Order: sequence, then structure tokens, then C-alpha cells
Amino acid sequence: MRKIYFADLTYNDGILACDVMPLGSAYVAAYALANFGSRCSAGIFKYADEFFKLVENNPPDIFAGSCYVWNKNVALMASKYVKQKNPDSMIVFGGLAFPLDKKRQKLFLQENSHIDFLIPYDGEIAFSNLLNAYFDTGCDIEKMKSTPIEGVLCINKKGEFVAGANISRPKELDIFPSPHLTGLMDKFFNEKRFTPSMQTTRGCPHTCAYCWASNEQNRRIGNFSMDRIRKELEYISKMAIANNIYDLMVCDSNFGLYERDYDTVDVVYRLQQELDYPRIFTAPYGKAATSEHIKRISRLKGMKYGLAMQSTDQKVLEGIKRRNLSGDKIVEYINLVHSMNKNVSTEIITGLPHETRQSHMNTLRDMMKYNFDFVDPFTFMLLDGIELDSEEAHEKFKYDIRYRLIPRNFGKVNGKYSFEIEKVVVGTNSYNFEDYIYFRSFHGLLRLLVNNGIYRELIEYMKQYGVDIFDWLVYVFEDLRKNRSKAAGCFGKFTAEARSELWNSPEELIRFYSKEENYRKLVEREQGDNLMQKCSIFASSVYFDTYAAYFSEMAGRYLTDGKKGEAARIREEMADIREYILAKLSGVISKNIVREKVITVRHDILKWIESGFRGKLSDYKLEHPVAITFEISDDQAKLISTVIERYDVDENNPYGLFKTTTLVHIDNYFRKVKPLVRPEGVLK
Repeated sequence: MRKIYFADLTYNDGILACDVMPLGSAYVAAYALANFGSRCSAGIFKYADEFFKLVENNPPDIFAGSCYVWNKNVALMASKYVKQKNPDSMIVFGGLAFPLDKKRQKLFLQENSHIDFLIPYDGEIAFSNLLNAYFDTGCDIEKMKSTPIEGVLCINKKGEFVAGANISRPKELDIFPSPHLTGLMDKFFNEKRFTPSMQTTRGCPHTCAYCWASNEQNRRIGNFSMDRIRKELEYISKMAIANNIYDLMVCDSNFGLYERDYDTVDVVYRLQQELDYPRIFTAPYGKAATSEHIKRISRLKGMKYGLAMQSTDQKVLEGIKRRNLSGDKIVEYINLVHSMNKNVSTEIITGLPHETRQSHMNTLRDMMKYNFDFVDPFTFMLLDGIELDSEEAHEKFKYDIRYRLIPRNFGKVNGKYSFEIEKVVVGTNSYNFEDYIYFRSFHGLLRLLVNNGIYRELIEYMKQYGVDIFDWLVYVFEDLRKNRSKAAGCFGKFTAEARSELWNSPEELIRFYSKEENYRKLVEREQGDNLMQKCSIFASSVYFDTYAAYFSEMAGRYLTDGKKGEAARIREEMADIREYILAKLSGVISKNIVREKVITVRHDILKWIESGFRGKLSDYKLEHPVAITFEISDDQAKLISTVIERYDVDENNPYGLFKTTTLVHIDNYFRKVKPLVRPEGVLK
């Protein structure tokens, strides 16, 4: 009986760097056991430190490593250790963190000569083909390399690159056993630390040149049957509820793009009604999502609505082979989400080919005009296997490349330092490094002020005075850059880290953080966190009062410039808005939740909000100040407590806070208003 260790490893320093169940490995393991279960056993592993302890005394015959950008180096370290402990072991790698052109695939295998075989696409059939050859040759690895194996790459004893033909993805995916229904995922449920994940569809029909999913091999669409999906959802729900897990992730590329996805929505809705699970439902939504899509999925609790844009510049879009919805369709989509009192987010990428400072500034301005509630900015990453990482693209666009630590993906493993590193573009022949730094900082302000709905009332108030919110953002940004204030001091830490997080080479980064005094900065979270998340979460917790006061002051200053006669009234109105904003969130994200806040206001701010901000706030002036109570509901308290326990959240653990807002939108933490009983004629 041959032992196979499937390793989808993650770092674990109290908070898991990747806390999603290892679905890819589990699919391959389930199919391998279905075909060769009488000849091999299989274990699936996530914790890097525990994996090394196991291998020390009990190495496998076959190491099957899932390799992604966030765990590539620890996977390589683990595979070398397996080979050291068992020189006769077979080392197999699969996943997304590999180049897809033959020249660089060969180079990767040459540079990592301990790896015997590489599987660049879907792993189930290719790995089983490999096992078939393994057993047929009497486990003779060198003999296996003498003949091409379908779906598998290797270098033989002569140094020749041997590539088996690509495997066409099946249209009907039920031939692959369910890792949930076969029990392979049970131990991860019982750990109570992992987000359950599943697939309903594989493949992506789009051609976005910055994305791995757009490669030609991956564009073939395959589906699991609805009967299989229903059974998996029911099983996942049972296991999740038993282990106090509240969330579910669907790992499709474009959920909601296909008519059949709404059958899945029906099942999830039924489970939510009957079992109150999943409370948070996450899926990468179809890039061609429409208002009809929103109508059909809006029944689900815990939904996040998104419409990725990346850019609105036509030359940039053509360069990345992407087509966005028309402006009218975008507005229709956003308005429909807003009509349900929900938020809608978008994604943009800075530094794409053909991008300029002006074109990216125009994209940001367009996001404001479209009225997105949440703009998630990303830096252009050169992922393995994407079209824009080709030699031709490098030559054409003259990339300025830097390297940075993938947030929290590091650790001391088996006594050695390990760091996961991403390759980012900070300049091209149309966009330079100072442009990158400018926008990295500006994106931070965008996250603070526009995203999450924290300052929604303030922004709507300014709109009523005809203020272009983007112009005001620029105004605030320039003040933060040039003038001294407590808020500018807080923001300056973010700007400084935008420069210091970049390195000229992976080796430079590794040398620096391999010094114990610098490594401690990562462990203590002084460095190494997701910078945008860090900026955002500190602004809504540690620095919340400071920023709320500053943004209110800047709004008042902007509005009263040249309007001295209105200054007193505006200050009074801004005071109500500031107190309302503070009452929503202060003291909520804590182990000791402050469940209730009471404020006093001079305007019927509730009626103003409920009206959809119709009319100016001055129209809602009250005869006498009144009190408003804000409180956390029992359902909110339950959710917050579950999240805090899972991620060990407190004021001194910012990474725990990051994880909560990644899974649970910040507005789920807002206190809700409970009007007090008051005399007729005041707040109703």
C-alpha cells in the first residue's frame, strides 16, 4: 500500500494565512482513491509545521503538492524535505503557480530537479494517468519519464523535456467523486477554522490577458450536475452547523453567468431559510452580470454584490482583451442594488499596459460617477501563466518590476525561514514608479473615505451642495500630503509603507526578513500585512475618531469656502453627521462589544436618510434636540462573536480584524438605530 500525501500547505502563526478548505487537492485525491484505492492511501494536509513533523518519521511514497502564488516556496521546501527523507519518493506538483509556455516549464523543472512531474492544468485525470504508469512500471520513476504521459510534464535522464498531450476537460464533471460526500473534507470541518468551498462549474469564457483563468486550455466549460450540487450543499450545511461555521465559498470563475446557477441559488436559499446556513455566501460573480442576475440572487443572505471594471480606458481594455458592460448597464446594475439598500463594489487594477496617470485618474473619477460604494484597487501582478507575462509583453511594455511579501504568508517552518513573494508591475513605458506611489496612496484614501459606507451620510450631505466627490477626494488627498495634522500623521504611515514594502528582487526581500530582528517585525505585525486592508481597518478602529473628526472638518472647510454666511449652520449640521457616523461603529469590533450608543442630534437625520437623502439636512431641523439609540442586534452579536473567536480578534490583533472584513462586509458590524419614544413632532 503506497502512501500519498496531498499537500496544500499554509502558514499558521495563530491565524491561518489561507483558511479555505483544500478543494483542489481533495478533488485529485478523491479521484485517485476511486481508481487506485486498493493500492494506495491518501492524506490531505494544510498546516505546514505539522506536515514537516509527520514527514520526519513517516515520509510518503508520493508527494502531491498543490502550488499557488501564496504557498509556492513552502511547497518547494516541503517537497525537498520529503525527497531527503525518502530518496525513492515521487514528487508531483500541480496548481496555478507555473508558467504555461514550454520553455519556462522546462526551466522550472531544471531549477527544481527534485520535482519528478508537473501537472499544469486540471489534476484529476493527469494524476491518475501518472499513478497508472507508476504501478505499471513497478514504481520505477525513471522508466516512467521515458514515455510521455497525457497531461504530465517531466525531464528525463537525458535532460530532454517530455510533455504529454493536454487533456481536454470533460463537460460532465460528475465523473470526479465529491471530496465532501466521500468524507475527505470532514477533518477540515472538525478543525472549525476553515471556510467550506465547492465548485459548480469549471472554466472561464473570457480572455482577460492579466488572468490565469483566461488561458486557452481553461476556457473549456465543464459542469457538475444539479443533483450533485444539491447533495454537496446539504452535506456541507450539516457539517458546518455542527462545527459553528457560518460561511461558504463557491470557487467558480463566473458564478451567475449561466442559467443553471440560479438552480444553485434556489438550493442555497432553501438552506438559509431552513437552517440559517450559509450566513455569508461568497462567489466570484460573472463578469457579464446584469440587473436580471441581481434580481435572482438577491434573496440570499450575506451576499456581496460586485461588478469588476479594472479600467474604463478603451485603449487599456483593448490591451488586456477585456470588454466591460456599457455605461447604461452599469448604472442599471448599481441602481438596482441600491434600491435593495445594498452596497455594490468594483475592482480596478493600476499599472496595466497602456495605463497613464491621467487614464487611471479618469477611471477613478468614473467609479465615483457610477456611484460604486466600494472600490477595491489592485496592483497589476505578473502571475505565472498569464498572457501579459510573455516575453513579447515584457519587451513591448518595458515593465518596471518589484517584489513584495504576500500578506501574512511567511513563517519559520522546520527551523527555516520561508516567504511567499508576488511580482508586481510598478511602471511601464506609459506609467512610472512615482505614478504608482501616488495612486497607491490615493487608493488608500479611497478605501478610508468612500468604501464600506462608513461615511455615506457625509458624502450624501456634500452631494446635496453640488460637490463633485472625486474633486473633494483630491482636495483631501493633497491636504494629507502637504499639511500637518493628526490624521496626516496616521496616513503618512501608510504612504511610507507603500514604498518600503517593495524590493528589487526576491533574494533582497528574503535576505532582509531572514534577519531575526526584521523577521520579528513580521511576527509582531509591524510589517507584512495587506497594506490596503491595514489602512482600512485601522481607520475604522484604532484611528476611527481621528479620521471621523478630520473628514468632517475637511468637508466643512470645503463647503464653507467663500460662504461665510452659511458657516455656522453647516458646522451644526456636520456635528450631527459626525456623531451619527461615530455611533455606527465605535467600540463594535472588540472582544468586549459595546452594544449600545446614545447620541443627541438637532436634525431629524433618520427621516433624511430614510427619504433617500431627499432635500437638504437643514429642511429636517428639529425644534428641540433629541436622543437616538444605536444598538447591536442579537444576530449581529452572534456573528461578531463567532468571527472574533475564529480569528482571535482584539485591538492588538489587526490581522484578525483584516480577516473579519474580508469575509464579512463592514456594514454588518454597524449598530442599527433604535429611536427612543419621543413626543409627537420630533423623531419618528
